[in-house]
Amino acid sequence: MTTRRVAATVATAAAATATVLTVASPASAHGVGGRSDLPVPLWQFLYAASFALIISFLLLRVSWHRPRFAAAATGRALGPLADRVVGVLVVLLRALGLALFVVTLSAAWFGDTNSRNNIAPVMVYVLLWVGVQILSVLFGNVWSALSPFDTIAAVASWVRTRKSPAAVAAHSPGESFVWSHWPAAIGVFGFVWLELCYHSQAEPRVLARVITGYSVVVLAFAARYGRRWLRTGDAFAALFGLLAVMAPLHRDSEGRLRARLPFSGLAEFVPRRGSIALMAVMLGSTGFDGVQRTRWWGDVQGSSTGWDRTWLSTFGLAWTIGIVAVAYVVAAMAVGRLAGTPTRDAPRRYVHSLVPIVFGYSIAHYFTLLIIEGQSAIPLFSNPYGENWNLFGTVDYVINIQPLSARAVSWVQVLAIVIGHVVGVVASHDRAVEHHSHQVATRSQLPMLIVMILFTLGGLALLLKG
Repeated sequence: MTTRRVAATVATAAAATATVLTVASPASAHGVGGRSDLPVPLWQFLYAASFALIISFLLLRVSWHRPRFAAAATGRALGPLADRVVGVLVVLLRALGLALFVVTLSAAWFGDTNSRNNIAPVMVYVLLWVGVQILSVLFGNVWSALSPFDTIAAVASWVRTRKSPAAVAAHSPGESFVWSHWPAAIGVFGFVWLELCYHSQAEPRVLARVITGYSVVVLAFAARYGRRWLRTGDAFAALFGLLAVMAPLHRDSEGRLRARLPFSGLAEFVPRRGSIALMAVMLGSTGFDGVQRTRWWGDVQGSSTGWDRTWLSTFGLAWTIGIVAVAYVVAAMAVGRLAGTPTRDAPRRYVHSLVPIVFGYSIAHYFTLLIIEGQSAIPLFSNPYGENWNLFGTVDYVINIQPLSARAVSWVQVLAIVIGHVVGVVASHDRAVEHHSHQVATRSQLPMLIVMILFTLGGLALLLKG
């Protein structure tokens, strides 16, 4: 099946999604405007989103009889000039990533203790956590070049090899804990716990201790097992690398830059032990971010402060992640049962379908944070330590608190969740027809469709109604 036909089918599904959602009109989402002041009843909007997924499922049943992503994932080479440009960019990005790491860490340790006057919080929570996710989906695995850990490990490996050629690590990846996604899942959980649960998450000195401790651990593992451990063990490298499989640009095994159909790279997702946990942590954390913004959660927390609030939030985060994980695993096992395959294999087989949903939730929950709070980096780049510097002449930049209308932001947030789930349905169906006949594949995907609808309804309800 040609790439053109794949693109046409995906475009048709996207058009149907947009058409159905247009009937409901966009609603005010959190971050801009009031969530309870909806232009239409909430139930009507949720019905429209559900129908968008059902229509996509029906279109797949009619037009997607054979796997298509795998053939489209290879793409076409962009030529030697593009490869040379990428080579130069990689060098520049390595220098930039290392410089930003040094500035962020030193500002966290020695800069102003007021988080608004210190560049560390916005660098960590906005530009790194949200910004690199978007860059990864647009341009591929940029973190492989930006990562200060990989750059430091590369330099250390080069020095070690120069001194002793026999000192190169010879550890082979396998199914052990070290080479699984479990270390990354634990790291991501630690990050979202710090962001969503810890009562002093923005304090620069807290970030200084966390960044230093994490760096020591990651670099110690890289020294023990080699740079390639970072791809699956470093929380950021693992997460950004998985998101990058959806990008229209990628580099093949020989380092050549290639262009391909967006999202087709999901066919190349290689599940590991812990991959489901990593995706569940991401989905559950964005879900809990929505829960925290509800009136119900405000009543639960009451007047609790400090560690009392932290432990309560930790309990809520763990429960939300657990609910997401159980819902997905149960649905995937039901898919396996309907397809007549071992149920224990199904959750790992279809976990790639969660990747676009993770990105959709991240955009929906952090879009306004990036647009508004991301601007604070402009003056802080000139004064990263809060010492009244003006290195680049931007210290007087005034943040525009409404660069986009509430309606535009609402469209971005709602479409991000719905399109993420639509792509998840497509990816899951594509994997199903790879292993089964079209009839069996379509029938077996019903449990996955149901859980996608439930995820969509839950995500939109948290966004649109606090």
